[in-house]
Amino acid sequence: MKKADFDPQLLEKKVRDSGWWVKAENMVDSHHSNTSGVMLSHHLLAVYDTIDAIFNKHEEGFYGRMFSILRQLDLDKEQVRNELKIVALLHDIGKTEEDKTVLIPHPLTGKPAHKRHGLVSLIAAMEIFGADIEHLPDHKKRIYRTIELHDMSYGLFREYSLNGDIPQKERLRHIDNKIHHMSGAGLLYLLLFKLADTHGHDDIEDVIWFYTIAREHFLTDFAIDLPIPEESDIR
Repeated sequence: MKKADFDPQLLEKKVRDSGWWVKAENMVDSHHSNTSGVMLSHHLLAVYDTIDAIFNKHEEGFYGRMFSILRQLDLDKEQVRNELKIVALLHDIGKTEEDKTVLIPHPLTGKPAHKRHGLVSLIAAMEIFGADIEHLPDHKKRIYRTIELHDMSYGLFREYSLNGDIPQKERLRHIDNKIHHMSGAGLLYLLLFKLADTHGHDDIEDVIWFYTIAREHFLTDFAIDLPIPEESDIR
């Protein structure tokens, strides 16, 4: 990879050629029964294909409004697509070695963290890509942190369902800043990804809830008019 180049095709190939991918091909997807024949790799590829399908949508209705926000934030649509496709191939790959009871050093901060699959997926990405994106810190931040935080919204939704806790501005800002330096852009990465990460999910209430919370408790402060999807917009 040349110094100034971001080569998503090369990075995707490295994922599919990795030992982590072999593990994903040999692990049944947790959203399906052990006799289904649906493997974790099938889920990763389904989300990858859905990212592509989302970015091929006509710019009208819900998706027209989402793409207009990309332009409002001066984000390159193809760059976001390519980065989220890499995230799709890796986001759940850490399920092959997840153990929530174990504490390990966070690979970026060194702080103790539970060995949840998002964190293990981040570790996998760092192992697979090595030095290939070290010279591209912005790409690296967006890809690594979106992988790590891709399931954060579901965790927040569970807290809300159990305790009625609604994440407030500072918590959302913290998540947003981890992914992107521009206010609102980090959450937008997660919001777009959540539209695709519904393969095998019976219920998408958490997705619509996260859109509503992000809109009401954070994005309106930056004049971002986030649309709320309906089920027909997602599947």
